Amino acid sequence: MLPTGKRILRGVVEVVATAAAAVFVLDNRLSGTTGVVLFVVSIAVLLVLLFVWLAFDLTEDTGFWPDKPK
Repeated sequence: MLPTGKRILRGVVEVVATAAAAVFVLDNRLSGTTGVVLFVVSIAVLLVLLFVWLAFDLTEDTGFWPDKPK
């Protein structure tokens, strides 16, 4: 189990990454400079969050693993 600080950081990273991914996917309706800026910023945010995820090793305890038999 992750320490509380890492769990909070992982939750924040997941929420912000979800929002950035939604902007990335739904940005196709925007045109002009605003659309391009939102598209580029969403990619940059996702890359920064990937770096944070890997730098703080937030990958542990992300999957479902059954309890060890007693």
